[in-house]
Amino acid sequence: MNFTLYIAKRYFLSKSKNKAVNYMSILALLGVVFSSAAMIIVLSGFSGLKNYSLEFLSYASPDIEISSKKGKRFVLDENIKIVLSDASIDYVKCISERAVMSINGGKKIITIKSLDKNFSKRNVDSILYAGAWPKKVEEVVVGWGLAYDLGVSLNNYENPINFFVPVAGKGQAFQARDIYNSRTAVSSGIFNLNEELNNNLVYANFSFGQNLFGMNEDEVTSIEIYDGVSENATESLKSLLGNDFYVKTKLEQNEVLYKMLKTEELAIFLIFSLIIVVALFNMFGALVMVFLEKKNNLKTLSVLGLSKEKTATLFTFHGLFITVFGCLGGLVLGFILLSFQSYFSILELAPNLPYPISFELKNFVLTFVVVIIVGSSVSFSVSMLIRKNLTKSLQQ
Repeated sequence: MNFTLYIAKRYFLSKSKNKAVNYMSILALLGVVFSSAAMIIVLSGFSGLKNYSLEFLSYASPDIEISSKKGKRFVLDENIKIVLSDASIDYVKCISERAVMSINGGKKIITIKSLDKNFSKRNVDSILYAGAWPKKVEEVVVGWGLAYDLGVSLNNYENPINFFVPVAGKGQAFQARDIYNSRTAVSSGIFNLNEELNNNLVYANFSFGQNLFGMNEDEVTSIEIYDGVSENATESLKSLLGNDFYVKTKLEQNEVLYKMLKTEELAIFLIFSLIIVVALFNMFGALVMVFLEKKNNLKTLSVLGLSKEKTATLFTFHGLFITVFGCLGGLVLGFILLSFQSYFSILELAPNLPYPISFELKNFVLTFVVVIIVGSSVSFSVSMLIRKNLTKSLQQ
């Protein structure tokens, strides 16, 4: 074993006669352990929360959404059908428009999303909280928040929900029925996705949307594809449909949310990186105290031929021992605490909703790399300081 490395290991493992040096060394090691544990716990917790949010979002957002650049609505003509058929893509016709929902004396402006029969059972099962998907034209599925706020109950034909939308081109009229289209429906089911959708969205049969919004058979606001499409197929669709249509992936549909989550993840990473920097500066003080306490020992090593450079390197190795073992200890501690949360659901976002945890290798690697880089920098800084002042210090 390298002699310098051997001495560094002895300094790291042995106790000092000076209790203050021992306390500083222990505090430096614990600082690395707890800051590393804190970083991996927070990064894993945020990853879990991010994945949880995106998972719920994925149920509501199609893999691909095709919409018109020239207006809100467009006709699904034969040319578009041929393009989709040639690409062997199963699609869902969609009408998504705003309307006023009224029941039990309460009113709210909501979005009605009317989907045709091609919306698969797999997607239905993933979003339903109670009840069933609409089988009749006059049935809808209401968000959990809307159902709670407006007092909507399942299959209540005696107290139906009223929906109103303005009629285009009817700016002035003497009777309300001339201004609004209206339809009644009952809630056959309740869905639970996320707070925003739960409070603002209603799913309906495609025919219900056609009747309420006065749209023709092949008139839609978008075409949605839920079965997954490769990147090459997506680019091919963009090319075949031309410049008159948007072809958006799930990422492009929710670009703002993705950017916000990325920004928050970066902010959390930077904050905890700074915490690690502060924690590792305890190690700076601990290494200086070890150097002062070991001066007599270093004089002996110097007489025996240990060069000034190797003496300084000794404290670089000592700092790296503290950094590496402290980081590994922190990662193990963090993993144990995360496992407890994962198995026993100690923390909850809401009743019966445990805080989500995501064990991602990149978070462990990122934490290890940050701690090692900062620890190496601090160790090297101490080594340079000692090398600069070594001759003067050993003569005292």
